[in-house]
Amino acid sequence: MADNKRTFEVEGKKYAAVRPNTKQNEDATMEYNRVFSRSLQNGALLRERLDQFMRQQNLWDDERERQYEELLTQINDREKKLSEGGIRLSEARQIALEMRGIRATLTALISQRNSLDVNTAQGQAENARFNCLLAACLVYNDTGEPVYEDVEDYSQKTSEGDLVGVAGAEHFANMYFGLEKDYEKNLPENKFLKDYKFVNDDLQLINKEGKTVDLAGKLVDEDGRYIDEDGNYIDFEGNALTEDGKYKTEPQPFLDDDGNPIVDEKAEEVEEKAEEDGEKEEKSEKKPAQGTKKQKGRPKKQEVVENS
Repeated sequence: MADNKRTFEVEGKKYAAVRPNTKQNEDATMEYNRVFSRSLQNGALLRERLDQFMRQQNLWDDERERQYEELLTQINDREKKLSEGGIRLSEARQIALEMRGIRATLTALISQRNSLDVNTAQGQAENARFNCLLAACLVYNDTGEPVYEDVEDYSQKTSEGDLVGVAGAEHFANMYFGLEKDYEKNLPENKFLKDYKFVNDDLQLINKEGKTVDLAGKLVDEDGRYIDEDGNYIDFEGNALTEDGKYKTEPQPFLDDDGNPIVDEKAEEVEEKAEEDGEKEEKSEKKPAQGTKKQKGRPKKQEVVENS
């Protein structure tokens, strides 16, 4: 059965991304043609000339191309070893972690090419077509009514921080392009690491006790900061840190060339002023409050009765 609907929730309200109908596809194609023609008139590059342009601007060359192909080969070779098995689990873990690193390097290498591709005539036209379809295919889940009036309404509201369009774009893209919901989790290296409990559900490395660690096995929190067994912040070598990342030490004054402490005059002035203010406040607390009179003589009879 075809995947024709993806539901999601934003701030307690339920929405859905539905597959476009024939009319919506036709409208999106017309939008593609309009933006493609306008982009060409405004001097946008064709995708076919992108490689040539990048080489002219020294953004890509034969060395980068060789590196790109080498990284792909390294990933494929390691994936083949994981799929074959027959090696120590510790070695397989190391291979999977190497694949992670190589894939990250590959992503960084082609990120500039991808960012430039978006600005080609085809890239701009494809983005316009996607937005046109998205605006038409995001609906309220209970009524089926569209969330946006048209693509202009969608563009304006998302530029103002509308969260529905952001969440809806991911769900619609996964459905429309046939992308997997958990793409990262289904990469062969991550699937292996998860199956053998080397990572948690968020793909963070964990030890045998299920605690998050770095590549060297040192404890880290969910944000990647080093911690000790009690959860206190430390640096890589185990020195105590504050929550702000500062060392828990009592700072000593710096010394001049003769070895004498360098006095921070401004700090002394601040300290002296604080002491003076404290003394003044202490004296003012000892004085009786204005407007009160000290009672003299014996208390009145009525007062004696009330206090007895």
